[in-house]
Amino acid sequence: MTHPGPLRLATAGVAVVGVCFGMARYGYGLLLPDIRRDYGLGSGTLGAIGTGSYVAYLGATALTGSFAARVGARRMAVAAALIAAAGMAVAGLSRSPAVFVAGLLVAGASAGLAFAPFADASRDLPPASRGRVLSAINCATGYGVALAAPVAILAGTAWRTAWLVFAGIAVLAALRAWRVLPPTGVDPAPTASWGGVLSRRAAPLLVSGVLIGLGSSAFWTFAVEHLQDTGALSPSTSRAFLGLVGVASVLATFSGDVVGRLGAPRAYVTVTLMEALALVLLAVAASSVVAGICSAVLFGVAYNAAVAVQALWSTHLFSDRPSLGLSAALAANGIGLMLGPLAAGLLAGPLGLDGVLLLGAVLVAAAGTLAPPR
Repeated sequence: MTHPGPLRLATAGVAVVGVCFGMARYGYGLLLPDIRRDYGLGSGTLGAIGTGSYVAYLGATALTGSFAARVGARRMAVAAALIAAAGMAVAGLSRSPAVFVAGLLVAGASAGLAFAPFADASRDLPPASRGRVLSAINCATGYGVALAAPVAILAGTAWRTAWLVFAGIAVLAALRAWRVLPPTGVDPAPTASWGGVLSRRAAPLLVSGVLIGLGSSAFWTFAVEHLQDTGALSPSTSRAFLGLVGVASVLATFSGDVVGRLGAPRAYVTVTLMEALALVLLAVAASSVVAGICSAVLFGVAYNAAVAVQALWSTHLFSDRPSLGLSAALAANGIGLMLGPLAAGLLAGPLGLDGVLLLGAVLVAAAGTLAPPR
């Protein structure tokens, strides 16, 4: 069986993960103001919808870890893109909140299927090439957001049109994955299981993943609101700010090379400290446009680089079942991202948004103390 080269595999992975994460999951945040206005939804309802999307994502992630090896990388990746397309099409065609939420949950679940198949598909690549491929695919969220932001800006108040455009792009990503990935995928050792992943040696990776998710959720949840409250950002420029985060995250494509030069422990500590600095900067200097821009760039690069190192760490720990190890790492990060907004919302009253952002910085820095082995 002929396996795809690193470049072809990376482009297919970027396409699938970009639409599933950057559009199907984070498109909700980009289009939220207009969705809220049209359907008259309150903050509590919007938050519950976002949490539901995370729950769907975590459920799909657990499913991927169990079934990726059985169905093959090609089928799983194509299914992820087509599920994203279906969910976003339903959201775009919806005329009621209930139908919209149903589409959003389906779209959010697609992200749980998207990344892990490429861990299996890249299993036989040389270590250096594999690191570059997985780092590039990990940064696909940034590519997706960078493409979604101008679509959302051009669509303006026609948020349904934006969802339908996203769905069309997802279909193209499915076609790319179908052409690039081998028909039967990779068949890793069938003896590995979730019980093997949830072991003592994986504890630092999983705890660190939860901490990164918890700390980063402070930025994802409150960055735009905090900048608007201080007058540094107007409501009309919030999409451009998130687009800047997405564009900056593309720089984390080179995470694999950084790990090769610095070693995994030093690289991980460096990027977690960079992300913590982004949160501190946003907390203490949010009234400055320049500080907001610097925070967006730092966060975009560092957050994606940290997750990239975790991805490489997981596939090193579980080289017999890369998709299962990667699914566990993504699930840990997803748990933090799901619980973080609720905790941040409860703490925002007594601590203020700046206090919540500083606490997020502490959690991210703590994650760096659980560095991977060299």
